[in-house]
Amino acid sequence: MNAPLGIPTAGEPPVTVLQNSDDPDAFAQSHSAWRVTLTIVVAGAAGLALMFVLLNLFSITSPFTEAAVGSLFMIALMFPVIYLILLRPVRRELQLRAETAGVLREASAKLEDRVRERTTELEHANLTAQVSLRALERTHRENTLITELLELLQACGTGNESQHVIERFGPKLFPDQCGAIYLYRASRNQLQLATHWGAESGPTQFLAPDDCWALRRGRPHMMRGEGNDVCCPHVRKSEPQPASAICVPLMAQGEASGLLVLEDKRADIAEDVQRLATLVAERIALALSNLQLRDKLRDQAIRDPLTAMYNRRYFEETASRELLRAGEHGFSVGVVMIDVDHFKRFNDSYGHEAGDAVLQRVGLVLQSHTRVEDVVCRYGGEEFVMLLPGLPADAIAGRAEELRQAVHELVVRFHGETLATITVSCGVSAFPDQGRTCTELIDAADHALYRAKQAGRNRVEIAA
Repeated sequence: MNAPLGIPTAGEPPVTVLQNSDDPDAFAQSHSAWRVTLTIVVAGAAGLALMFVLLNLFSITSPFTEAAVGSLFMIALMFPVIYLILLRPVRRELQLRAETAGVLREASAKLEDRVRERTTELEHANLTAQVSLRALERTHRENTLITELLELLQACGTGNESQHVIERFGPKLFPDQCGAIYLYRASRNQLQLATHWGAESGPTQFLAPDDCWALRRGRPHMMRGEGNDVCCPHVRKSEPQPASAICVPLMAQGEASGLLVLEDKRADIAEDVQRLATLVAERIALALSNLQLRDKLRDQAIRDPLTAMYNRRYFEETASRELLRAGEHGFSVGVVMIDVDHFKRFNDSYGHEAGDAVLQRVGLVLQSHTRVEDVVCRYGGEEFVMLLPGLPADAIAGRAEELRQAVHELVVRFHGETLATITVSCGVSAFPDQGRTCTELIDAADHALYRAKQAGRNRVEIAA
């Protein structure tokens, strides 16, 4: 059987029960329902007995006085009951609310800390997103400019046009740097300045390949102003000295065709600018290589490989254009057909190489007696043709006579031997008197040339 509450069993040490009126659990253990009831009954009975004793002791007989004394005793007896039943739970409730409020304040502080941390993270993420967005916008702008640059370079017809296009796009692609493009000359022993931008005074006009480490190494070469980097000699010559510079060779099909030079007078060139310079150099090199190849193919299509003169195709294209212009402005155009007399004799007597030498020398004489606007071509075989825009009809025959006399005075030596005298026969026609189209003028001049041959050669005949 269990021992009554608070009474120790045999062999157990006495237990001291500590009661804390402020502890709700201790209060619940020490103030059970029957104990509270018993305490109230005892206190009430004692109070009533005390009240009757006092009434009899002081001989109080007045009903009003008895009622007042009874009321006071009832109030005195009810105060502990009110405290136990009402005020103590309220006090406990207030304590619990205070503890809950403290927990809530602590949770609120932790939540605010987390909110601040999250806000900081979001601000950092937003800043990173803005930087990435600006980088994407800059990359998109650069790609757009490079695409437009390539389209314009592909549409260029001459090297001068391509240089003008590069000069216009240089400040857009590299607004904070001075730049220059150098291209190899035909001898490939020197580079010549093609275009530049950004610099108040233009860079050096010529550059030796050994003066640039990028050309030596075949890769971009970066230089900074601290003096720790190997600096190209041509950069050391710049005035004022740049804070940083980069040289990028224009490489196409495994061969350098030129050089891109960027200089920053104030700060180091950023890595993204270095990457852009390498990309732009690759694109420009490829576009210029294609343009040079196209010019080479076009030149081969319109030039005679033996004499390096324009050929019949070029003459017909140019003559059609000049005749159209002459018709609009009302000036004359002369056509002179020239044939080397007895050309077969040179081939038979001295060999075909001697005949080629004769054609080359005659071509040089004809080219040396032309104006800037004149066009002289090898028409085919031993025949040449000249287009003389803007000359009066009577002056055209005079020019043909000058050419005939110059060829007649020509002396050609081949393998140490002087060749026979070279003479030519000429036929002359003029726009619009003998024809209004290229075909008509050629036919008229050819007929005049035939008459010159029939009349004994080495002479000039004018078309009728």
